[in-house]
Amino acid sequence: MRTQPTKSFLVLILTAISIFHLNSCRQSSSGISSPTSSPPIVGKIDSSPVVKQLWYDQFDNANWQENWAIKPEKSWGLANLEIITDSSGRFERVLRINYPQGSASPSVSRKDNAPLGGSQFYADLGISPHDSLRLSYYIRFADDFDFVKGGKLPGLFGGNGASGGNIPDGTDGFSTRFMWRRNGDGEVYAYLPTSKDYGTSIGRGNWQFQTGIWHHLEQEIKLNSPGKANGRIKVWLDGVQVLDQEGITFRYVDSLKIDGIFFSTFFGGGDSSWATPKDTHIDFAEFSIGT
Repeated sequence: MRTQPTKSFLVLILTAISIFHLNSCRQSSSGISSPTSSPPIVGKIDSSPVVKQLWYDQFDNANWQENWAIKPEKSWGLANLEIITDSSGRFERVLRINYPQGSASPSVSRKDNAPLGGSQFYADLGISPHDSLRLSYYIRFADDFDFVKGGKLPGLFGGNGASGGNIPDGTDGFSTRFMWRRNGDGEVYAYLPTSKDYGTSIGRGNWQFQTGIWHHLEQEIKLNSPGKANGRIKVWLDGVQVLDQEGITFRYVDSLKIDGIFFSTFFGGGDSSWATPKDTHIDFAEFSIGT
């Protein structure tokens, strides 16, 4: 004699089926699946939409500095720049930055009468300010490059920028340069209103630069809403996401935006222990800015 399922048992089965269906098909009002609370996966190929390019330069023009709209103030080391033919053949022309033996930061040059190595300038690029931008460029360290203790690399900036221990106040500027560290460890070295004494180290060691090869380096920043710590920095090396840092405060006022590229590169560091032990160089190619 076949036993009939009880009413309570049938109700339990139907309830379980309903819950499974809702969890499988739950969507937001926009029709996009609700985001999970899991942290972003780092080290995976990025699947973000194609970047809309706003500005581009591959150093094929003798007047390339005009395309960058370089600010005359706070610029130095322009004699250490040269446009050369790429020996690898990957690019036609590249920007080489030279670092003479014994050179480090400008403060070391002033204090110790050391050579001035590297270069620095702010570039507005002739584009309008934005709340979110993505910087892309290629970089190649010399075959015998000695990373010593570390050095600066180009990043984005807003307002008057910030560097050299001058902490921004949330209304006047910020910067998000890259750095290399010992053994080629990479990081974002950001000057923020929340920084203490000097810049804030973000993601140190999440990736590593190699010598003698071209790396594709990308940085995307999204500014926070004033009053909220919801800014974000993402970094990709050779197409692989290596950093996704949330909870960042770049500004306290909405009028402060991302203005362009802070091209800043030198060994250091504020003393001679950071200096390069030999003449060396870094090559840069195909800078672009997009949204």
